[in-house]
Amino acid sequence: MICTAGKFMANPDEIHYIALKDLLTYVVATPYYGIHYWRSTPHPDLPAAPLPMLHSDNQLIRQHTNEEHLHGYVDSDWGTNTPRRNSLTGMVIMYAGGAIGYKTKFQTVIAHSSTEAEFVAACDTAKLILFYRSLMEDVGIPQTDATVLYEDNSGALLMANAQQPTRRTRHMEIKHFAILDWVEQDLLILQHVPTSQNVADAMTKPLEKTLFYRHFDTYMGHRIPGSCTTEPTAKYNFTREHGKTNPTFMLNETPLSSHNDSIEHGGGTIHT
Repeated sequence: MICTAGKFMANPDEIHYIALKDLLTYVVATPYYGIHYWRSTPHPDLPAAPLPMLHSDNQLIRQHTNEEHLHGYVDSDWGTNTPRRNSLTGMVIMYAGGAIGYKTKFQTVIAHSSTEAEFVAACDTAKLILFYRSLMEDVGIPQTDATVLYEDNSGALLMANAQQPTRRTRHMEIKHFAILDWVEQDLLILQHVPTSQNVADAMTKPLEKTLFYRHFDTYMGHRIPGSCTTEPTAKYNFTREHGKTNPTFMLNETPLSSHNDSIEHGGGTIHT
């Protein structure tokens, strides 16, 4: 939304003012929406932290990833920029269960197909992943395995694994084919992910509420990574009242009614 509003800074209209006002209203109303990061085991020297709130499901769902492994999601929206018809790239880089890097930008080239737009987006995301790999090695967290980049376009995956241009891709700039070399060096591996589970989808286009909050809970670190050894002792019970979702903490199917009660969870405490 910010990216779109920024294109009309020189000559804004009332509709742009309304959109910007809605954006600021959302920011003011959600100051507690921070990114949560997870450890596989509790650290005795760290203070207890509250369990993050889920917005999309009625129970905590584990991520199918290891929080100690860097991984990323990429998506593109083909020809979304009406004046020039260049595509929009969205990317999210995850570590420790939450996003450590994310970006939305228009591509500088005009893609001839959605597959080409996805391939260009994957190359741009791969460059950011390599930067994070280098940075993490400098701070003593080396990534020895190839970093997984999740992509929902089968054509782009085939191009990345073909290891050579085809007749349909010979017109593309050579720099985008650097990703083939990074895959061959085992620095990067592209894997398919269903569009409904591609977190970067929220970075490129408006989504319906349920799908948006599903991605939101993932990149904000509200879901437990698959490598965490502790099971949640609490879950959320969602009720509808006046069109809003009201979460209530549940323990053994019994609501915690006292404000002084608390639940231990993986080294953290939920206060209700």
